[in-house]
Amino acid sequence: MKSKFWVYIGLLFAMAVWSYSYVLIKIVYSFGVPPTMLVFMRLVLATLTLLAFTKITGKLQPIQKSDRLSFLALAFFEPFLYYIGESNGLVLVSPTVGSVIIATIPVFTPFVLYAYFKEKVDKTNFFGIIISFIGVLLVIFEDDYTLSASPVGLGFMFFAVFSAFGYTIVIKNLTQKYNSFTIVTYQTLIGAILYVPLFLFSDFNVMANVEFTWQMLVATATLAIFATAIAYILFSTGIREIGAMQATIFANLIPVLTALLALLSGMEELPLRKLGGVL
Repeated sequence: MKSKFWVYIGLLFAMAVWSYSYVLIKIVYSFGVPPTMLVFMRLVLATLTLLAFTKITGKLQPIQKSDRLSFLALAFFEPFLYYIGESNGLVLVSPTVGSVIIATIPVFTPFVLYAYFKEKVDKTNFFGIIISFIGVLLVIFEDDYTLSASPVGLGFMFFAVFSAFGYTIVIKNLTQKYNSFTIVTYQTLIGAILYVPLFLFSDFNVMANVEFTWQMLVATATLAIFATAIAYILFSTGIREIGAMQATIFANLIPVLTALLALLSGMEELPLRKLGGVL
């Protein structure tokens, strides 16, 4: 029970970090940093940090030849596809709206796990879908039923959600064979390599327009070390120790914490309708 307590604490910390990451991403964007460039910087910095740490501590395990394709698929779903959706979506929607969309992941994860692993789906999962759907509508629609968020931005965020499903399916088996440090190190390294052509062909030429200030660099480093490295290590540990379905439930905290942080930072307001949707 004691070991699970620390797993829960780790998952809570990971969700708090991911919640604040939505605010930090908006801050970095304000300095003229385009989405692909931000993701590439995050992945490179996180990879260097993880490789150094795992080499020094001896926590980096060798990958078996039979699992190389699984690691490639893992990195392809997340961070590669997931960050394409999240980074581009947050250009067009507010942190709260983005986090509410991401919070639908634990609602649909049980059905994904049932389809692939025949894990039992409880009746409350169907109730959860209805509640979650109502919450999303309250956040993304205005009182006159017009969208308060960009449809393209919402599309990108839902793209991230579906990418997370693929990630959950692949990582479920890998957590039984490798430690969290190995999984996250390799998924980040492969993700960074996959992002090289995207960065070179899309955002490399606009680097001259970016305002490289200490605030931007600190925010980017925080995203890399905490949101891209540490939070994923804690999350993969949670999947191994308590299961994918239970670990993803913690993602329900993300919109609540993100809305609070965005409100405290003065980034957006939270009228009663949106507050109701978040809750």
